[in-house]
Amino acid sequence: MNKIKQKIISKHQGDSKQLEAIFSPSDRILIEAPAGYGKTNLMVSKIAYMLVTKQIPNPKKLLALTFSVNAAYKIKKDIEQQIPELLKETGVNINIRDKVFVSNYHGLCRNVIKKYGYKFHPSLFDIDKLQSIDDSNEKHLIHLISDLSYVKLMLSYNNAVKKNNEKFLLDNLDCYNMVVINELLPKQVITYNAILTLTIKLFDNYPKILDFYQKYFTIIFVDEYQDTNRLSYFLLQKLITNKTKVIFCGDSLQRIYGFIGAIPNLLLESEKTFNLTRIQLSKNYRFASNKQMLQLDLNIRRNAENPYTPKIEDNCIIDVSNYHDQETEAINIVDNAVFLTQNNPTSKVSILVKQRGPNINYIINTFKNKNIPYFYGLFTDEDIAYVQFHRQCLFIFIELIKVKEQITKKIGREHIKKIIEFYDTKTDSLIESLINLLNIFWKKVFSDFSFLSNEEKIFLLKDTFEHNSLKQYIEFIDTRIIISTVHAAKGLEWDFVILPDMEQDLFPNWSGLCINCNCKKDCNLVITTDNEQKFLDELSVFYVAVTRAKKKVYFTTSKTQIDNYNNKRVKNISCFLKIPGIVVNKGL
Repeated sequence: MNKIKQKIISKHQGDSKQLEAIFSPSDRILIEAPAGYGKTNLMVSKIAYMLVTKQIPNPKKLLALTFSVNAAYKIKKDIEQQIPELLKETGVNINIRDKVFVSNYHGLCRNVIKKYGYKFHPSLFDIDKLQSIDDSNEKHLIHLISDLSYVKLMLSYNNAVKKNNEKFLLDNLDCYNMVVINELLPKQVITYNAILTLTIKLFDNYPKILDFYQKYFTIIFVDEYQDTNRLSYFLLQKLITNKTKVIFCGDSLQRIYGFIGAIPNLLLESEKTFNLTRIQLSKNYRFASNKQMLQLDLNIRRNAENPYTPKIEDNCIIDVSNYHDQETEAINIVDNAVFLTQNNPTSKVSILVKQRGPNINYIINTFKNKNIPYFYGLFTDEDIAYVQFHRQCLFIFIELIKVKEQITKKIGREHIKKIIEFYDTKTDSLIESLINLLNIFWKKVFSDFSFLSNEEKIFLLKDTFEHNSLKQYIEFIDTRIIISTVHAAKGLEWDFVILPDMEQDLFPNWSGLCINCNCKKDCNLVITTDNEQKFLDELSVFYVAVTRAKKKVYFTTSKTQIDNYNNKRVKNISCFLKIPGIVVNKGL
């Protein structure tokens, strides 16, 4: 044990907070881990230490969960590759897969349903071959379900997940499952939410099954905890007993998925509910040698901790390029992006925007007019075309594995070919980008994820398509200039980030914070109880955008802004560039 402890201490270079989390004797821990603070290394070392100190008794397992499918498989890879290296020369020989189960929530539930779902319907034996559908698609539901009242229930239930309506979800859980079992499963169809709700129903109806899993997973480690939605939280509540060791890892300032159901204030509430010991990581490794970025990161976080009177010790002075109009701003953004790639041959540049609109079109058109290659990543999780592309990928994939269950490169090529054929006459910038990402994803299945079993590869493919997660592969594209939304960029990073349109009504956007703001005249935002939550929600998006940069972030604005009617309107500089602790360089 002393050997592994010394190796971990050496690996973490005296980071007292990381070492406190790794060696903590507490059975209930909440690790607050901001972007770039070494969370993944901490998780690997924590699990390695628990394995060596026999905190996971035979034949029990540690359950490692995360919200996103991509993150789950990255963690799985890190654990299986790095822990054996840590255990070298310790005299300990452990089969990691025998002791650790890593998944996202849907992957865990699929595993449960494959074993016990037959109690509801025989088709659940082959859940991998069921067509998964989105229960927000009314036309699709009407085609499958004859009773319109049931269709309405399905739509309302999906909306309740997004709205975090706990009461509605609990009150209608049985009825929702009844519709799935009686109307959808006989047609070889299942909804995404049903993969979770049927597992909850299994645990409710069969206490012995729940008891097995409660005793089987003696330690539950949850990453990206701030993104947990209500159905996932229901599962956690059932799995966690008073004997379960719990480790939650997350960052409340990176909760940008509230619009699809991430529970607000979850870290704070869970700290009380599960009696957690909070450990806040304090060393930023991403910006360790960049004083300005370190200060910017810190000051944004201080505003989130106390929006009324943030504790600012030193201001961060930032450069903001302020142009007369959007056309001039666009030209300079493109020139700067090209300059950065030419002078940093191994670097990539990302231009991140809050949302699409007339202003970003100027930037795109400038790239096109100058014949400069770029990657089009202007999509969000709820964009119709983006979602439909994933639905088509899922449909074709399931049809392929019905014929041949083994995941091979040939199936991958056939899958891509069928997608290209489907979109043959409909190709546009978005579809071209998504086909590019699909190609990269299939290559990763046989390179980065070659260590997965065939069943795990099926889970990976299905989960990626079900959760609209091809965006996570943007970081692997060959193009060195990327235009993306902030939401698509979460979890990714580039050397340089350019944030354009840092003006009122765009960042923060009109519907997010500006619509009810009383400070429109000068955009010097005053925080009140009425706007505090909106401010924190929008500040989270700003923080995620800033922390995608490894070296530097560039801010640009223009004095005029193009509205949806193609009118030019004079706008103030964004209030986020005026929050306490951020000072714009007056020399520019």
